[in-house]
Amino acid sequence: MRLMTHVRRTNDGGFEVRIIVPEKLRSTIGKSSLTKRLGRLSKSEANRLAAPIIDQFRTRIERARLGVVDEMLPLPSAIVVGAITPVSSPLRRSSSSKLMELFDGYVRERQPAPSTIKRWRPVIAHLIGHLGHDDGGRVCADDIVRWKEALANQGVSGRTIREVYLAASKVVFAWAVENRKLGTNPAAGVSVRVPKRVRSRGASFTSVEARTILLASLSHDQGRIAPEHALARRWIPWLCAYSGARVGEIAQMRGSDVAVIEGVWSMRITPEAGSTKSGQARIVPLHSHLLEQGVLKVAQRAGHRPIFYDPARGRGGSAGNAHSKKVGERLAAWVREIGVDDPNVQPNHGWRHLFKTLARRAGIEPEVRDALQGHAPRSVGESYGEWPVDVLSRSIELLPRFEVGLTR
Repeated sequence: MRLMTHVRRTNDGGFEVRIIVPEKLRSTIGKSSLTKRLGRLSKSEANRLAAPIIDQFRTRIERARLGVVDEMLPLPSAIVVGAITPVSSPLRRSSSSKLMELFDGYVRERQPAPSTIKRWRPVIAHLIGHLGHDDGGRVCADDIVRWKEALANQGVSGRTIREVYLAASKVVFAWAVENRKLGTNPAAGVSVRVPKRVRSRGASFTSVEARTILLASLSHDQGRIAPEHALARRWIPWLCAYSGARVGEIAQMRGSDVAVIEGVWSMRITPEAGSTKSGQARIVPLHSHLLEQGVLKVAQRAGHRPIFYDPARGRGGSAGNAHSKKVGERLAAWVREIGVDDPNVQPNHGWRHLFKTLARRAGIEPEVRDALQGHAPRSVGESYGEWPVDVLSRSIELLPRFEVGLTR
């Protein structure tokens, strides 16, 4: 069983809850982290006891963010295996606790990715249908457990229940608690045990698979496809191979996102072009092999427009995220068509894993690898400062060239 986020082992073999306080709120709260020891118990008990404490810690941080200075809200008075004192909110609840309204409130404030909204709204609707009412204040942990069991009986996989249904409900209920619309999060601590995936191979493309895709990208005979899609086949695999970026991040790029930054030709991976998983922009220098192939001409021709899709196509000009997602889906289908069809490797994400593999072999430092790929820093210390572009460029150039034949 995996430990919940913010739960960790202590040196004496026990567990504790620890949440780092954002730096700008530390003077208000008076601490750099909020910590509560749970004692020596099983992982399942640690997760169960930690849930209300995590809610309390998040509430205190949120209140500090809003400028409310107060002492720690009461934690459960009994931290005993097998028993938890319910935590009630001393603050007045908001007038509305209808589940779909809570979801809409979460969306307005947090502004998750459109794909998340599309995926999670039916989840909340399904919960309402299961409950037979939409009053969030009436929902208890037993209701969530019964919902989980009903989903399993309907044939929904354990992984989907955990990573979609329970994940969505936990986040929405947690938002409601933080915003004083509910007193507790009934989904906190409810989970599904899922057997570990059996992997018969690594998640990276093999050298043969990478060569197959890159070689196919150079073919002049791509069939009757839109010019933008032809550019996607030609360039996105190469850009991913030399950057470790997500296909969606490259698919949404505009020509103007390729520019000289601190004297180095680089690409900006930015939420301004579309969503990024972390919500943060980053700069990735272009490998010299990409420059030699003529990637700059492609970017310059696009100017301020997207490189790999036409915004005018689709239903009345749909959002950029929808366009870039479609580009990725078509690219994945093409990768399968040309023979990279092992179901144990993802047709787009395999580049991201391969980059990490090759970067390790090339001796690129872990911090630099993470910075280039947009992975979260491993510690507070690593999050300090910026990454000079020339340092990132030197690291990118350590990657071996993909020599697959003549380029065009």
